[in-house]
Amino acid sequence: MLFPHLPFDTAEMPISYGNRMSEFHAGRPFPEVLKDIDVLQNDMVAHKPKALERIAQVSGVSIEALRRNTPIPLDHRKYNLRGEIVSAEFLSSPHIVFCPACLLEDDQRGGRRVHWSWGLAVVRTCPRHGDALQHQTATSWNDRLQPLEHLVPERGEALQAIVASRTRRDPSALQNYVLDRLEGRKGPEWLDAQSLEQAVRTTELLGVLLEFGSEQSLPELTPDDWDRAGRTGFTFTAVGEAGILDALQRQFDGFASSRGTPGAQKIFGCFYKALAYSKSLKDPGDVARILREFIWDRIAMPGGTKVLGQELPERRLHTVGSLAQETGHDTRRLYNLLVGAGVVPPGAASHFAIPVGVGRAFAASVQRIVKMTELSQVLNCTRPMVEQLCDERILTPVYYGTPGINGKLQKGVNGDECVAIAAALSAKVTSNEARPSQVPIAKAAEKAKIPAVCVVQLILAGLLRNVARIDDVSGIKGLRVCPFEVKSVARSALRGMTASEAFAALKLTKDAGWELVARYPEEVSLEPHKIVGNRGDRAISRFLPEAIADFDRGFTTLARAAEIHGSGVKELKRSLMKVSLKPVLPWGAVGADIYLVSDIAKVSEAEQHFRLFYGQHMVSEWTKLTAFGKGAHGKSTGYGG
Repeated sequence: MLFPHLPFDTAEMPISYGNRMSEFHAGRPFPEVLKDIDVLQNDMVAHKPKALERIAQVSGVSIEALRRNTPIPLDHRKYNLRGEIVSAEFLSSPHIVFCPACLLEDDQRGGRRVHWSWGLAVVRTCPRHGDALQHQTATSWNDRLQPLEHLVPERGEALQAIVASRTRRDPSALQNYVLDRLEGRKGPEWLDAQSLEQAVRTTELLGVLLEFGSEQSLPELTPDDWDRAGRTGFTFTAVGEAGILDALQRQFDGFASSRGTPGAQKIFGCFYKALAYSKSLKDPGDVARILREFIWDRIAMPGGTKVLGQELPERRLHTVGSLAQETGHDTRRLYNLLVGAGVVPPGAASHFAIPVGVGRAFAASVQRIVKMTELSQVLNCTRPMVEQLCDERILTPVYYGTPGINGKLQKGVNGDECVAIAAALSAKVTSNEARPSQVPIAKAAEKAKIPAVCVVQLILAGLLRNVARIDDVSGIKGLRVCPFEVKSVARSALRGMTASEAFAALKLTKDAGWELVARYPEEVSLEPHKIVGNRGDRAISRFLPEAIADFDRGFTTLARAAEIHGSGVKELKRSLMKVSLKPVLPWGAVGADIYLVSDIAKVSEAEQHFRLFYGQHMVSEWTKLTAFGKGAHGKSTGYGG
């Protein structure tokens, strides 16, 4: 063992220590000293156990200290670094990496040191000085045996100039995580459950996808690019599976309106390919499962499709096209039906995914659609009764087909609903013989002064005790009820207005009105009053005056506002457009533009004030001025600009 003993720096690589030891004891290059102590240069470059053991014997440094600061080679380009198994790609080789500021300090105290952490590709910032590390390509196989004085000849002012030119930044959270983990400290749970290389690779690849896009070529990235990717990726992988899913969803959402049918490789590009087609056949870790399930849950593909090494057992999602092909529907007609039913949003891309159960059930149901023109025969009732049944949502209209000349879609009803309503009415029949006092539904409604559909509602709700059917007459025309019972029950039970009356009062279309009902109890919605029979049968939806008044005080349509303020709808709409006043609930949400009454009042009051102050002949001038948000005297009206 050489004397005097030269202390080993705990942050130093064994080869760096060997260079200092050779200079300190022999004043000769390390490669020459290796020959003297019978160590092959190749073995020392590769950090083979025998070479490290010999250095430990000669220097008096413990073999554990030397092993701790270097990746020990295993088979197939694998290394053991402090108990973590990593590949050659995890290391910074073949680059020589150093911190100029550290070298400057070493020059002042004597003897440059190569830090063991510089040998990791993920370490790109000096933890001590906050400088981006310098990367220099090795020109010869034995450059790694040379001291840094040979590889980086700059000293003094020249080295200070290099220091001054470096990018200043904090070490990335990913770099800190890796170094902490190699020191034995715990980190985020999901990352700790992966191998060290899997954790780093997942984090950096996810960051590349988010920062540089799916078409980025990985070999073209610089160390600074990888550092940026690692910083971004770590914000997601540190959260675990939920964070990774969040990142994948952000990437997926960017292709929501893409034309054609973008697949997994198009959407996730470099990230997907790196996991699926790694030349080194590395196990990507749990991220492969996460990405695979994400793809299966969002991209329509047939059963048996292989994703990241595993086959999809059975189809989970359909596009409109694949659903039409499977069920024998016309694609365009099926699309219109799905849009009309709210299963697919209007204008959705062709790759919009539909849960397979929902799609198949809907496709099966639309095969049984009964056109509106046929409903009166199916239910054996009048055409007005069919319209009333749909208006009150006893039957749910289904819209389909391409718009006609008037811009409206065809309308029908699911045949299953027709069967269900007919069965429910038949179940309420208490006698197969009508008494003389019993009359058809239309006649009873006339005597009770209520719409005929209300009588049907009373029957379905189980509120009428005496319902008869004429023999051999099916459907609604065959039913008979007591007009006195209808009148009495209607008077006591039917509080408020029908849906048609309520929506008409608010200047709402029936479809828009029912959409607002479906939103209850959201802020902009209509609250229905439910009337339920003693046996819990089908409830009757009515609208109490106070509920209508509450909605009318807070919200309005253009038609309703124009009616109240005495102006035309077109004129009011122009006024709102001039001040850029938008509805609180747009047409796309419920089929009508819903405004705040308070907003309409402000605009209307401003216009009325102008009318009174300047006279009717000046109204057109107010309209011009509001386009610029100024009043007649150049003062802001508060509504423009």
